[in-house]
Amino acid sequence: MPRKVKFAAEDVIQAAVELVRKRGLQGLSAPAVAEELGGSTMPIYSHFNSMQDLEDEVVKKAWQLAASYQKKHFTGDIWIDQAVGYVVFAREEPHLFRCLLDGRNLELKFQLNRHQWEKLGVTLETYDGFEDLDPEGVLRVRYSRAMLSHGIATAAKIGLTKIFLENDKLLARFLTDASQALLEGYRNAPPIDGEERRLLKERMKNYHDTHKNRDASK
Repeated sequence: MPRKVKFAAEDVIQAAVELVRKRGLQGLSAPAVAEELGGSTMPIYSHFNSMQDLEDEVVKKAWQLAASYQKKHFTGDIWIDQAVGYVVFAREEPHLFRCLLDGRNLELKFQLNRHQWEKLGVTLETYDGFEDLDPEGVLRVRYSRAMLSHGIATAAKIGLTKIFLENDKLLARFLTDASQALLEGYRNAPPIDGEERRLLKERMKNYHDTHKNRDASK
């Protein structure tokens, strides 16, 4: 008769999340999770085929938490709040934030990143600030601002970056100003034409086809 499993899969995942929250992914191991649970390693392998499967669940939880930060109210402007939330998540949960970037399952990270990008896009479909931009313009300004907020989130915490990161009001003010400047710039920016447009479309098609084929092969 098989031995009764004391811990549910969600218990194991939560223990792993708490462990990574304190030590980072490099601290994730079966003995360490067992210690966090206050038991043996048996529940881990009762629910998961490998530690990679458990690591994947931790990464998924990290993305869910990041998404919850991006829904928080900081300024009342949904697009700006998405950026502030992303940076605040990086500040308050540094090890879990690294899960969005680190880990061995690169395909999973791509899928989760793409899924969150699409979800955020849905919430911005009726955003007033984008009303005079065509779809290409929206994509360009969203991508530029995403690179800005990611840069702040991953920058060394020194100088002005440290000052902004330590205060939500200053961070929100900076991202508001920068976001509005980007919007104004892209309203007046020339469209991508000619060889640049051909190259961009070709690269984007190759990029999406590659990942679509990988998804289909699973």
